[in-house]
Amino acid sequence: MILPNKLISFQDCILAKTVYILEKISDSDFSVIGLYEQVETHFEDLNEYMLALDVLYVLGKIKYNEELQVIQYVEKN
Repeated sequence: MILPNKLISFQDCILAKTVYILEKISDSDFSVIGLYEQVETHFEDLNEYMLALDVLYVLGKIKYNEELQVIQYVEKN
């Protein structure tokens, strides 16, 4: 489900859905729940959303600021 294959199209895989998250957090920081409320129409359920966050974290595209309790976009030079 993370990557497309013969049964799962690219539009339905988690990797494609991470784009919706990146578009939202590129401009400002969000709490986990606040971000979910912004992008929930693109995900089947909360589990799929959390999997997308995990993928982005592992890829180094987002980080969680524990002090502010927000998800932040990681900019790389």
